[in-house]
Amino acid sequence: MSPYRDFDLSAIESCSEIPACRGPEVLAILVEVDPIGDEEEKRYQERVEKFSCNYIWRKLTNDITSEFIEAVVERMFNAEEATDMNAAKLQRLKHQIVSLFLTR
Repeated sequence: MSPYRDFDLSAIESCSEIPACRGPEVLAILVEVDPIGDEEEKRYQERVEKFSCNYIWRKLTNDITSEFIEAVVERMFNAEEATDMNAAKLQRLKHQIVSLFLTR
């Protein structure tokens, strides 16, 4: 039985709602790790949407690797945010999201 059997693609409003993107789980990890200190800059739902859009395009080519997922996680943040971010938090975020997608 497929978990996507009852999924209605015509009813979605964003890429993060596509089950393969695992938007709610990515959002939960992002909120848990909380890599952005400034409350006004967090916009975690927007960041998950950006991640999901990048992920789904690559998923269509069936070319998902840990390196790709790490790069997509980094792309959730602009250069200034990535530079100012705690490196340990960014690494933890990458590790947890890679594990979410590539560990069975």
